[in-house]
Amino acid sequence: MTTARGSVIKRGPTWTVILDVGRDEDGKRIRRWHPGYLTRDAAEEARTDLLHKLDHDEYVVPSKLTVRQFSKERWLPSLDTAVAGGKIKPNTRSSYRTQIESYVLPRLGHVALKDVSADMLARFYGELLTSGRRHTGGKDAPKGLSPTSVRLVHITIHRMLKDAVRWGILARNVADAAAEDAPQRRKTGNATMHVWEPEQLGQFVQSVGGDRLSAMWVLFITTGLRRGEVAGLTWHDLDLTAGRLTVNQARVVVDHKVIESAPKSERSVREIGLDAATVAALKAHRARQATERLAWGPEYQATDLVFTWENGRPLHPNVISRTFTRLAEKAKLPAIRLHDLRHSYASAALTAGVGLKVVSERLGHASISITGDIYSHVSREVDQSAADRVAAVILGGGGAVG
Repeated sequence: MTTARGSVIKRGPTWTVILDVGRDEDGKRIRRWHPGYLTRDAAEEARTDLLHKLDHDEYVVPSKLTVRQFSKERWLPSLDTAVAGGKIKPNTRSSYRTQIESYVLPRLGHVALKDVSADMLARFYGELLTSGRRHTGGKDAPKGLSPTSVRLVHITIHRMLKDAVRWGILARNVADAAAEDAPQRRKTGNATMHVWEPEQLGQFVQSVGGDRLSAMWVLFITTGLRRGEVAGLTWHDLDLTAGRLTVNQARVVVDHKVIESAPKSERSVREIGLDAATVAALKAHRARQATERLAWGPEYQATDLVFTWENGRPLHPNVISRTFTRLAEKAKLPAIRLHDLRHSYASAALTAGVGLKVVSERLGHASISITGDIYSHVSREVDQSAADRVAAVILGGGGAVG
């Protein structure tokens, strides 16, 4: 369709808006091309919007800037400012950089930013699923990225293009139209979750009773704290008289370096209660640490961290994970990740009848819906158990009606 100020044409599988923006000093007509619309209606709507912006001095002239130039010169450097301002976390910045440098630039880096289209992104996601893995590790190893990994690439591209629109470099974010072509986020609750049963958790506690850091393992099991939260815990965060613990910081690994970071989300900053056995274990650990401090004398590294090496040196979070794997094997228990202790705690708490809201608050989830999604299978079992118990009280032992 052609109008006095532009036209809409089909090029391949997508539609393009050709906008007339005036004439140059020689009287030659100036046209700007805006490709990548999936339907003619979408292109017509975009043409109307572009003309409105042109009339109100809000029009963005398409740039020849490539994806590589924009990401390297503008977007990735801007993430440093975002981290400094507390708008994103260092590990988020690291993740964005990894997705851009590992997957986006090798395949889309040469493309002009303005020429990136929804169709191009859809094909790009498909390629990643079939052949996106950088190191296959053998003839029969998978060559494609997992749907979760491709989804993360899409999230990164969407954020980058969103910022380009916000800065006036692009007129629209084509990743919005490509969202349905990216693998969808799977709810964790639908996947197989590897957890230890309460008896196995107790077996592990018994097995590590003589370990120097036994209190740390007890704390993981009775609170569901994240690895970084335990690694960053200080004595100032503990009130062992009242039996309370406050999560104020985390020690996490970003770009192979350990940094102190704010907790994962606003809800992750929280205060939780400690049971008597955990308090006793922490008190014993504090006494041992005081003895170690005296033994090392001036060479002791005073950090106020609860869990350290004998000389006070902070524990690397990865060391905690590796030590857990070794101790679990020694205890002859099924192999699980350290993070699965968090899942094991939550499953045990829900099974014991602790309310979903309380479990969510203790875990520091951003919302109760996240807890419900992750542990939906446990919630159903608890709900069924509640139904059976109530029916037994109302209807009698047999529960028969009729």
